[in-house]
Amino acid sequence: MQRIISLLLVCFCAMAPVVLRAQTSDATGDPTKRQALARSYAEIVGRLALTDKLFAAMAEQCDTKVAMPSQSYSAIDYALRMQTNMSFFQWRKQFSDPAQEAKLVKQLMSSTLTDIGGCEESAVQRWFAGMLQNMLQPFVEQLTELPDLLGISRDKPDEEQLVRVFIHQLARYQQLSVAEIRGLAMALESGMYRYSMVAFTNQITKDYPQSVALREYVYQQTNTAGDLYELADSLRFTNRERAVTLFGDAAEQGSFVAQRWYGNYQACVGNTEQALLWLNKARQNEPDEASFIDDIISEIKALGEPTNCLDGWVY
Repeated sequence: MQRIISLLLVCFCAMAPVVLRAQTSDATGDPTKRQALARSYAEIVGRLALTDKLFAAMAEQCDTKVAMPSQSYSAIDYALRMQTNMSFFQWRKQFSDPAQEAKLVKQLMSSTLTDIGGCEESAVQRWFAGMLQNMLQPFVEQLTELPDLLGISRDKPDEEQLVRVFIHQLARYQQLSVAEIRGLAMALESGMYRYSMVAFTNQITKDYPQSVALREYVYQQTNTAGDLYELADSLRFTNRERAVTLFGDAAEQGSFVAQRWYGNYQACVGNTEQALLWLNKARQNEPDEASFIDDIISEIKALGEPTNCLDGWVY
């Protein structure tokens, strides 16, 4: 396994020389930084593409079911659309070298089968699990952490196409990454769907119950305080009682925004002691926000409640 990973790490994909002409969002305009970022994108996308092809080659040669998970493909595609304005498919089509990729896949397949001892099913599945954990997931994480890369493409679908894409993605949301599902949920709440870096449509019909369903699904996958807060925030529109409970749970789990909201809410309903408790927890949680929290506390002490209260609710 380590030898396979090393081969993928050292390969320099054919995308790099073309992508190096791109611009980035680096405010200094430093060409060295631009080239370094473009090279980082090219190398990571190239390795992800090779991994996808390696899985396909293994499935064909060993007559087994190994493939890039749809959620991983979605994570790659979504990150590239948001950060470069091009899909994973577009990157591969525009910048890859099929002949070089085929040569590398052949080399990788030979090394892989030698390392795992052939096509025995349990050995292939162990290799596949290792590739997902040690290769695919780290590369996806590296990709999502890169700054935006501008100047590769200004193309964007028209409004009608964007609405069709939204409907299609919504129908298959369980096959998507949690990042993309969060984007769909946000669109259902706001009426605006963001497909890529420059492609938006505000022609989406708001649907709060469906947004809640998506947020519920995401929280089941991640079990994080941040996603619990987002679920509570979606529930504001349909079930305030449950929303308050979940805001409190997210605050207990350490979410700064939940602690701030819950402290505000307690003040809005007259529970000043609890309000100050949660606002002080929020201030300790995010010291950089201390002055903002202090302003809320000052409003409570001067007025009895923050100025964003109305009829016992936080706005």
